[in-house]
Amino acid sequence: PEEYTGFAFGMGVERIAMLRHGISDIRLFFENDPRFLSQF
Repeated sequence: PEEYTGFAFGMGVERIAMLRHGISDIRLFFENDPRFLSQF
């Protein structure tokens, strides 16, 4: 197979919510804690 090099980046929904709501750790979105997620 051919090899590719490059960069991958993006601005997902989680990152936009982090900026908008002042959240410092993206892992909070994926822990499925209802106390945290109910805020959104």
